[in-house]
Amino acid sequence: MSMISHSLEYYLDKLTHLKMNQARGQKSPHKVAMLLSVIDLIQAGYIYSNKIVLDKHLKERFSDVFSQIKLPSDCDTPELPFFHLRSEGFWHIQYRDGIAVDSVNRFSKSKIDYAYLDDELFKILKSPISSIAIRDVLCTNLSDLSTRFARWLVETGRSESTAQKYVQAIRGSISNWLAQDADEAVLLSQAQSYSNLKQLANRARDLDEFKIRNERGNGMYSAALNSYEQFVCDLMQIDVQADISQLMNDEHLDATERSVMINARVGQGIFRKKLIDMWHGCAVTRYQNTQLLMASHIKPWRSSTNDERLNPYNGLLLTANLDKAFDLGFISFRNTGKILIASCLEKPQALGIDEDMSFAASRDHRCFLEHHRAVVFKGLSPCQYA
Repeated sequence: MSMISHSLEYYLDKLTHLKMNQARGQKSPHKVAMLLSVIDLIQAGYIYSNKIVLDKHLKERFSDVFSQIKLPSDCDTPELPFFHLRSEGFWHIQYRDGIAVDSVNRFSKSKIDYAYLDDELFKILKSPISSIAIRDVLCTNLSDLSTRFARWLVETGRSESTAQKYVQAIRGSISNWLAQDADEAVLLSQAQSYSNLKQLANRARDLDEFKIRNERGNGMYSAALNSYEQFVCDLMQIDVQADISQLMNDEHLDATERSVMINARVGQGIFRKKLIDMWHGCAVTRYQNTQLLMASHIKPWRSSTNDERLNPYNGLLLTANLDKAFDLGFISFRNTGKILIASCLEKPQALGIDEDMSFAASRDHRCFLEHHRAVVFKGLSPCQYA
């Protein structure tokens, strides 16, 4: 194991400048996804010593994270970053006995035992506060986020034309107004961190030009800016990390309870297993590859008690598109399990969502579904309530 001692600032700098493959001007997101996945599993207590194994849990978490940041041409191949992160200097490979290191040029289960980090970096990642800073800078390695933002908009129910307008507002108009005000180049889609983006967004909202144009445009610029902040929040999983920090500081939980709860928050552990045992696939579509399914809370995490957070009847196993639409309130379900589609969801068919969908709801789901419809769901047109 590495015995070199470095400061947090050293690793923040290293992780801001990852060596990444590029194709057609776009950086490969694989290394970022692998490191974010490892952070999640360290925080969840699944990786508890400086020994990172490419097992089912890491592959599942990688798929979840990768789906959030990939571009359409990117392939879900965790083996690539698991091996090639060794070029960064802080990620090391432990080869199996008798293996000639120079003969290994890619991941092989028969040749590679596990990976490990610099000891100092592993200690940093065990801290909820420090790991948030690490997560924040990791996403600065991704190419200009406009393409990902456009895809996220479409995946969360906006039309292609709306996505184009929002992207143009972020890359063009709002960035230009900020640049004119500051007399320097500003590009919102290249903000160096989530906190930096928040500062820029708040500055933009205070500009007279923004207020005037936003009123003329019936709130379009506010909608674009709010959506972009939510996109980056999702990308960096800011809410998840804040919830993990709260759990780490909860004096009412012992070490075992804390680990269980953190696992549930990142979609791993007991809660996910209960949902897989209950549904054996997507609760709505019946799609059975559980590695690609999300463990989704019906009553949101922050509104739930600790018991509700682990209650399988407060959960649905869903495909990624249904999970995102459900989480954002674009869809909900009646107590019978029949789907409800918000009237503001543009082109739900493009997301594979249609009004004939349902899941086998039980009486135990009812209170959680009622909360979701009352608090999270964005609502129906009057005719849909009939």
